[in-house]
Amino acid sequence: MSAAGGIIFILGIVSVCYYGAIMIYAGFRSSFAWFWLALGAAFIGVSVLIRLVSLGKLHIPRALTVTGITLAAAGVIVFIIVEGIIITNGNRKAAPGADYMIVLGAQVKGTRVSRALKSRLDTAAAYLKDNTGTVAIVSGGQGSGEEITEARAMRDYLMGQGIDGTRIIEEDKSTNTSENIMFSKRYIEGRNKRIIIVTNSFHVYRGTAIAKKQDIGIIEGLGAPSDDILMLSYYVREALAVMKDILMGNI
Repeated sequence: MSAAGGIIFILGIVSVCYYGAIMIYAGFRSSFAWFWLALGAAFIGVSVLIRLVSLGKLHIPRALTVTGITLAAAGVIVFIIVEGIIITNGNRKAAPGADYMIVLGAQVKGTRVSRALKSRLDTAAAYLKDNTGTVAIVSGGQGSGEEITEARAMRDYLMGQGIDGTRIIEEDKSTNTSENIMFSKRYIEGRNKRIIIVTNSFHVYRGTAIAKKQDIGIIEGLGAPSDDILMLSYYVREALAVMKDILMGNI
C-alpha cells in the first residue's frame, strides 16, 4: 500500500475507534456519532481503492482522479477556514454590563440539564452574579426525551445557583439556534441593547452570526467549556452546521 493509502487507512481506523469511544461515553443517543462511523468506512474504502490501483487490479481514469483530489483538497481548505473562524470567536470574552443575555438551550434529560447545557448555565450564572443589571433570556422548547421545556430546566438551574427569578425570562417555543434568537428577540425592550449570546465555545460563532443577521442589537458572545471527549465531534459538526446556515442565508 502507498504512503497515502496507509495514512488514509489509519485515519479510517481512528475514526471508527472514536465512534466506539463516543458510544461508550455518551451512548447511542449521541446524535452525530454516526458521522464518525461513516467517515471511517469512507476512509477505509478509499484506502482499498488506492491499494487495488497500485496493484494494477483497478483502473481509474486520470481525469476522475484529478477531479476527486481537487474537490477533496478544496473541501479540506474550506473546512480549515471555517474551523479557524469558529475557534477564534469561541475564545473571545464578553465585556461587563450587558443589558440582556440569551442562553441557548441544549438537551435536557427528563428534567435534568445535560453536561453541555450545565456548562452554558454555569458560565451564564457567573456573569449574572458579576453583572446584576443583566436580564437573562433562557431559550429552548421541549424535545424528545424531555419532560419539561429546556427553558424551564434552565430557569430552575439558574435559580438554584442563586439567580433571582425576576431576572430570568423563559422563551420556550424554539427548536433550533435561529428560532432561539428570533423568539428571544420578542422579549428585548428597546433598540441597540447590548446582548450576550451564551453557548458552548464551539457554538459561539454561529449563535452570534445568526443574531447579527437578525439585527437584534449589539451582539457579543460568551463561550462555555466543552466536553473533552466529545469536543472533536462538536467542532466538526459545528463546521458543517455553519456551512449549512450560510447556504440557507441564516448567517
